[in-house]
Amino acid sequence: MRKLFLIMVFLLFLSGCLQRWEMEKVEEFKVVKADEKNFRYFVTRLESGGYSYTPFLNIKKSPTPLTLESPASKGETPIVIERYSKTNVQVEGIDEGDIVKTDGRYIYFSPEADVKIMYHVYPSPWRRKTYIVEAFPPASAEVVGNISHGGILYLYNDTLIVIEGDKILGYNVSSPRNPRLKWKMDIEGTYVDSRLYSGKLYLVVRKEEIKYPLPWRDMKIKDYYIPILPPTVSYNFEGSYIVSSVDLDSGNISKVVALPGSRNTVVYMSENKIYLAYYLGPNIKRLYLNFIEENRERYFPEDVRNTLRHVIDSKYFSDDAKFLEVNRIVDNYLRTLNREEALNLRNTMEKDFQDYLEEHWEELEKTGIVGIDVDTFQVKSGSVPGRLINSYAMDEYRGYLRVATTVGDFWGYRDRSTNNIYVLKDLKVYGKLTGLARGERIYGVRFMGDVAYLVTYREKDPLFVIDLSDPRNPKLLGKLKIPGYSTYLHPIDSSRLIGVGRDERGMLKVSLFNVENKTNPVEVDRFILPKYWSPVLYNPHAFLWDGEKKVFVIPAGDSCYIFRIEGDRISLEMEDVHRGNVLRSLYINHYLYTLSNREIHIIDMEDWKVVKKVTIQEPREIWIWIKNN
Repeated sequence: MRKLFLIMVFLLFLSGCLQRWEMEKVEEFKVVKADEKNFRYFVTRLESGGYSYTPFLNIKKSPTPLTLESPASKGETPIVIERYSKTNVQVEGIDEGDIVKTDGRYIYFSPEADVKIMYHVYPSPWRRKTYIVEAFPPASAEVVGNISHGGILYLYNDTLIVIEGDKILGYNVSSPRNPRLKWKMDIEGTYVDSRLYSGKLYLVVRKEEIKYPLPWRDMKIKDYYIPILPPTVSYNFEGSYIVSSVDLDSGNISKVVALPGSRNTVVYMSENKIYLAYYLGPNIKRLYLNFIEENRERYFPEDVRNTLRHVIDSKYFSDDAKFLEVNRIVDNYLRTLNREEALNLRNTMEKDFQDYLEEHWEELEKTGIVGIDVDTFQVKSGSVPGRLINSYAMDEYRGYLRVATTVGDFWGYRDRSTNNIYVLKDLKVYGKLTGLARGERIYGVRFMGDVAYLVTYREKDPLFVIDLSDPRNPKLLGKLKIPGYSTYLHPIDSSRLIGVGRDERGMLKVSLFNVENKTNPVEVDRFILPKYWSPVLYNPHAFLWDGEKKVFVIPAGDSCYIFRIEGDRISLEMEDVHRGNVLRSLYINHYLYTLSNREIHIIDMEDWKVVKKVTIQEPREIWIWIKNN
């Protein structure tokens, strides 16, 4: 039993050793509105150990060309801005915060402070800033000002939002050279994520406490929701997640809800709902008790079976106590057998338990999903088997939520993992396609209308094409296996995808997939970069696609790689080298702007020459001397 016991111990560590909430027996994850009675019980479970609680760029043209008259050039030809790029976002029309924003004339950029500190000081006296660059026309581009706060940025009309650590600031930038603070809001928690939609900022904050009513920003959140878990899953609560909508003109909060959460929470927003997804790990104690209960007739004599039945059926002991006692009973019985008999029984039970877990994959681990209506903030909940890789694993389309998950990707069982697509209606499973790529896990997902593209990986890179036109019956149309994997997929039209990932040696790889024939996807071209890492691998904001020029840009280290697509071919147009790590890129008219911590390069896309370099900040090396008394 030693190996079996070690496997269970590991899974217990993974799951947080949680128990179900016994106020209500449920088969599926759901949340309910808190009141004094059920919240008191919920907190009691936290404190007693029944639960685990750990305190502690979319590309668009301007709707109409912008005509701007430069103050220094009255009487001359006015400046016309025909197009400029926006942040590469998951859902068109829903903005995501990033370190750079532009309105086509000015660039607002918030890089990290370029300081090499020779002796660590906390808090650092060198603050992050937001630099304001008059970017167009390129010949006169220069830094025209800065804001002494930096972080995640949003630009909405004449309002610049800066999310910095524990605060949010709103600036009037109608005169970009003279930004004026409109409002300031203390987050009073840890910033998690946000979206900007229809003139409102939707904010997700984590507060390291679980209380009801939850005190936050001089208010008490009475709309607090607590989870009810099915018996076979568990959850590691690490505080309260607060979802609110913020008025951009005043900084006032209009609506707010809260619920317990953890650091693995995934946030996705559609035009209709904000979704929070929570990983629910296996309650291995309950699963093991169920396994023994269902199989005790096979393994044990009558007296041992009766003893086990009395323990497992007891209404007076927790799963923790039952688990320990069942293990003691089994170990005592094994000691009565000779060496060969005990070894055979141990091996049989170990194999049977692994098979039992595989048969119960959908019970073993789940993702709980909470949907919050963006207008009313009404809350609904549901769940799917498995784990999500990131927000791109969720997509709402024509009233259905599509979700891609991996089940079983943890130590000891990775060769049995599977990948699945679930279609939810009103957050209940309506259709599904399961059992994809056994022994692999999801690395990249992209939903596009009635089609889902799924990349899994362990040794090869299978690209799956899945038909979702019938929500009740998703179907696998085609697949392709090639070395390496892609973590980010970017559709450039209905028949081609760009994939960014790594090859079998770990080098950066750019792939071009032709998916015109959905039953036979083909990697028509690839380019291997002489780098091992790019922010695009895990942050789509770093990727730029210019549909008009058929150009895409990938930063990697101190270089920015600029590619053109012609038909089914990828060609490298230019490698733009900076003095520091390149972070982002954008375009205004036919000029490409590449941004690093230290400078902005402006490139004419007609001849691919750098026409201007704008210094943002010079590196500083700070020596701090400490005088000994």
